[in-house]
Amino acid sequence: MKVVYHPLYATDYPTASVESPERVEVIRRELEGRFPFLEPEPAREEDVLLVHTRRLLEEVKATADLYQVALLAAGGAIKAAELAAGGEMAFGLIRPPGHHASPDHHWGFCFFNNMAIAVERLIRRGKAERVLVIDIDLHYGDGTANFFSGREDVVVVNVQEEDRGRFLEGVEEALEGSFPYDLVALSAGFDRYRLDWGGTLEGEDFRAIGEMVSRRVREVCPGRVFALLEGGYYLPDLGQNVLRFLEGLSSYGG
Repeated sequence: MKVVYHPLYATDYPTASVESPERVEVIRRELEGRFPFLEPEPAREEDVLLVHTRRLLEEVKATADLYQVALLAAGGAIKAAELAAGGEMAFGLIRPPGHHASPDHHWGFCFFNNMAIAVERLIRRGKAERVLVIDIDLHYGDGTANFFSGREDVVVVNVQEEDRGRFLEGVEEALEGSFPYDLVALSAGFDRYRLDWGGTLEGEDFRAIGEMVSRRVREVCPGRVFALLEGGYYLPDLGQNVLRFLEGLSSYGG
């Protein structure tokens, strides 16, 4: 398991106060020394334009600090996806998040859709044939779903269950019911935690989710899985919850 991170993800760019730089800092402190860290390069404009319109790109570009970090976040997603395509599990400890960014508009603290950019780039380069994207964030990943709507080569499953047991079953159903696929990508939101906005999952449930994914990936596409940070705002436990998730994800090799 590799962690993709850049110090500039902690930039204090204009966004909502809850989406603070401290989010990535508390996670970084928890993960350092446990997993190897890699720094990404920024995405290029041509990467962003695989998913987004020129108009949206120019809108984000108008705020220079935000634009540079948004390119780095997309670049981190690309790096994590490339590692996974090569059989190495990876986690993109990136900021800003991306799953609410659609081709021509963005909202919800998101600017470029990191997941969509990374997955689309893999497919266009022939490094994946059919990708399963599972979004476990509290909020529906509308941007990712919008971009890949109607596609046969990408299946997007947003697990939206208020009951804890049903949520975990929903992850299992996504893994079992979406086959065939040769790579799994996770929009990893941690805001369904019981002390966060979602009030649903226990900390150990994130480990269980990681284990479910790891077990299935080992069977069908060994090592070909990556996850990207989306939401998660309860800072006292955020780092521990991410650690649990990654320990679960790497439990069957990685």
